[in-house]
Amino acid sequence: MTRVFASVLTVAAMAVVIQQPVWAEASAQQWLERMALASRSLNYTGTFVYQHQNSLEAMRIVHAVDASGERERLFSLTGPKREVLRDNQVVTCILGDSQAVMVNKSRPRTPFPASFPKKVVELEQNYKIRVMGEDRVAGLVCRVVAVESRDDFRYGRRFCVHDKSHLLLRSELTDSKGHVIEQVMFTTVTFPQSVSDRELLPNLDGADFTWQREPEQQPDQGDSSRNSRWKVMQVPDGFVLTDHNWHQLSAHQPGVEHWVYSDGLASVSIYIEKSRKKHAVYSGRSHRGALNAFGTMVADHYVTVVGEVPRRTVELIGKSVRFQ
Repeated sequence: MTRVFASVLTVAAMAVVIQQPVWAEASAQQWLERMALASRSLNYTGTFVYQHQNSLEAMRIVHAVDASGERERLFSLTGPKREVLRDNQVVTCILGDSQAVMVNKSRPRTPFPASFPKKVVELEQNYKIRVMGEDRVAGLVCRVVAVESRDDFRYGRRFCVHDKSHLLLRSELTDSKGHVIEQVMFTTVTFPQSVSDRELLPNLDGADFTWQREPEQQPDQGDSSRNSRWKVMQVPDGFVLTDHNWHQLSAHQPGVEHWVYSDGLASVSIYIEKSRKKHAVYSGRSHRGALNAFGTMVADHYVTVVGEVPRRTVELIGKSVRFQ
């Protein structure tokens, strides 16, 4: 669950672009392209809420940019005390409830809410995109852009993009009938000229916590998924392999093979890990808001498929994983 929580926090970190004039005649694709470019450009601080099922969580973000790059601090305001600190080198997750600290390498970040293709027009193969009109969030006028799925293997989305800065003020995931499954929404946001180092320091003191660091040198598994003995036999139309690597959280733990498939907006991760118990039983489904997971055993390995996609998508992919 800590991996899922960190992923949710990271996904929820909203970014902005340098303010530009608004073109009233802009198409839906142009709005999304500007939103997709809204990353790593400004200093900003804000509070946002994450609503899913019958739960409402509040979080705070502090984001700073200077000549050396980005620094970011994300921390919970409700529930267990948790913080995520990120710079160009590492991502540090401090989990107050489990008294643990996880340190991983900082990898290239994609724009919120997911990895958009360089040409947003490519999304139209799997989504219908249209401008719905205006709304107001956190006291700011924004333009609503709907991205509707053409099938049942992915969710739709509605984005509320600030007219002047192109900041994403609200993001909603929707089902096939347009009902909101979950949403992330700013309640306050400011753009300070500078952010002090003190604001980027954690409140939690993790000195006495259990620390888990990602090894500097990961196992060498080759440069391509073609070197893997695992095969994903079936994914929904539009999903393509975008990443394949090997993670080892510590030198004393077995590695985890990681596959990522994306359609340019939605993404699905597949984790494959050797079972320590021969003939172990591992099967079932779970979900947290729009995040669905499916687990199964294949050749004495745990196979876990996770993504903000419908349940049928993770099941289809998970049941198609084969060992060769």
